[in-house]
Amino acid sequence: MDGLDRRADLRWVTAVRALDSLHRTTAWLRCASTALLWASLAWTPASARTHSALALLLATAGAVLSLLHAYPETRARLEAAGERLPVLYRLFDHLDSARGRASFNLPGLAEGFGMAAMGFALVGPYGPDGPGVSVTIVQLSAVMVFVTLVFVNIVCDAGYYAPSQRVKLGSDKSTGAADGRLVLLRRLIPVCALLIAGGLFVPDWTASLTAVPRAARVCVVLGVGAVAVVWWSFDRILDAAVATAVDSERGVRDMACRDLHSMSKTAISMVVEAERSDHYERVEVRGLLRDALVRVEEMRLDWLDPGRGPGGTVGTLWEAVLCVMPSGLRERCVLDPGCASVALPSTDYQLARRVLSDLVANAVQSGALKVVVSVSAGRAADARGGRVVRIRVRVADDGPGMCPDAPAQNSSLVVLKRDLDRYQGSIEFAARKGGGTRVDAGWSSQQPAERWPVRAAVREGE
Repeated sequence: MDGLDRRADLRWVTAVRALDSLHRTTAWLRCASTALLWASLAWTPASARTHSALALLLATAGAVLSLLHAYPETRARLEAAGERLPVLYRLFDHLDSARGRASFNLPGLAEGFGMAAMGFALVGPYGPDGPGVSVTIVQLSAVMVFVTLVFVNIVCDAGYYAPSQRVKLGSDKSTGAADGRLVLLRRLIPVCALLIAGGLFVPDWTASLTAVPRAARVCVVLGVGAVAVVWWSFDRILDAAVATAVDSERGVRDMACRDLHSMSKTAISMVVEAERSDHYERVEVRGLLRDALVRVEEMRLDWLDPGRGPGGTVGTLWEAVLCVMPSGLRERCVLDPGCASVALPSTDYQLARRVLSDLVANAVQSGALKVVVSVSAGRAADARGGRVVRIRVRVADDGPGMCPDAPAQNSSLVVLKRDLDRYQGSIEFAARKGGGTRVDAGWSSQQPAERWPVRAAVREGE
């Protein structure tokens, strides 16, 4: 499936899920409009009330059905209360099948014919005389709100965004592209809506309508032009949402590639180191390979559900870093005992593990005979004046040294620097007196300062 098809898939699913919320909002507004119209009948002449009430019935039924359509959980409760009546079951099954498809459905048809009945028989050519200017203005405005929202639902129907190829994304399944005739109808709706509304409400059909200033009627009718504005805005929002989803997906893949590169490079290099050792032991190599496979599985689970784990202490983290190193190299690495009890949340734990794995492996592979590691956490002010927790990792070795621009020359360190950048972090290299290198890495925890583990050795302003 090429990029365009994938983008179309994302657009359709985004439209389906966005329309769920939009549909709920507009359904309530349409119900409110019909309720206002029913209330206005109290000021309609008694001789015209039956006529006006009949004109409202179909639109009211459509609005109620549309509200049920927007709330599947309510339909489920009604089905259970009605002991799955065949008629009720078929109706609700029809409503379920219409989600994400551009097709005619019962609520839409009822509202469509209902708004025509309201327009003709309530405030249009066959509307009653005598309600008064104020009541007529209220009725005219309520009808136009109803009409505009119905057309908004039609032009923004998620089914128009479905790709030609049937796809499944999450729990949503598409049934193919919309019918060409429906697509054509959609394009005609904004213009036709303006023409029909203008023809119904601008001429002086009745005495009640004539009493309303024509300029006011024109302004109310032009409100239906909001359909085109909402349609255009919805398309732009979909563009932005899809672009964001694509960027996010690309970022996740990029991060996964970095994790895999960092882990595999370190683990395989350690296995090669053990195999070449003068004290080669098959059992040790087998153990290193087993530990590497365990880490791959842990990484896979973390990709599927980032931050799912409980985190852990720096002491536990240090054991995980050493487990993929040959025994001869482990003896060169020392953790500052004062930081072993520092507890890190899941995301910081995984990032610290990658940082230590890369830095410690680089140190011992460069010939260092002793590597000293410390990890600390301290509260600090962020750019917006709030409080964050900064994680600091220091790795000091007695090796041959490393130039300050090491990240620009070492691919694994470039990957590490990019990881830290995502968390407002940095990595710095400095030469130690007497030889060796000191590396300082730090980043801001994604966990709010007030929710940090109680056992964490966090010091104010560290």
